Amino acid sequence: MNDIHINCNIRNETGKNACHRIRNNGQIPGIIYGRNFSNYSVQFDANELNKIIKEYGENALINVEVEGNTFPAMIKEIQRNPIKGDIIHVDLQKVYETERIHATIPIVLKGKEYVKNIGVIQQQLKNIEIECLPTQVPKNITIDISNLLTGHSLRVSDVEFGEEISVLNDKNEIIVSLASMKNEDGEEVENEEETNLI
Repeated sequence: MNDIHINCNIRNETGKNACHRIRNNGQIPGIIYGRNFSNYSVQFDANELNKIIKEYGENALINVEVEGNTFPAMIKEIQRNPIKGDIIHVDLQKVYETERIHATIPIVLKGKEYVKNIGVIQQQLKNIEIECLPTQVPKNITIDISNLLTGHSLRVSDVEFGEEISVLNDKNEIIVSLASMKNEDGEEVENEEETNLI
């Protein structure tokens, strides 16, 4: 069992107006569901939940306490305000620590400063799909691109993952490539920032 813990209260009211009142009171509405498990409509302290996500990531295994009962759960979906980016609703799934789960993990590129002056970074894959035990889900997948050459790319098959992780993406899927700074006319193109293709 991990040491990330959060309390929540049962939410008796549902619907848009009720959720709006909950958020105005510094809480975040949510739901907890799972196999062979009674669904709970709940609300979390916004500061506490945001702190956990910031420190441990959106795939953290959290010990959730509901009405005196504690069980492990993982965040499956976060809905955010499209303008402010604040969390407006969260879905959690009860998990069993001995059963493998599917998770979507963000990809973090390391070493951009070494290649940004020689080419245009094109990140085609921002998340990777994996399967592993809940206790083995990483916060992110860090990929070093400091040695990436112009005109070359890194595919899923080029990245080493721990034996405990099964990658569900196609192994030939391109994660990131380094394009030439020259356009079709042979003119230099400024690399102001990396290009996201998705």
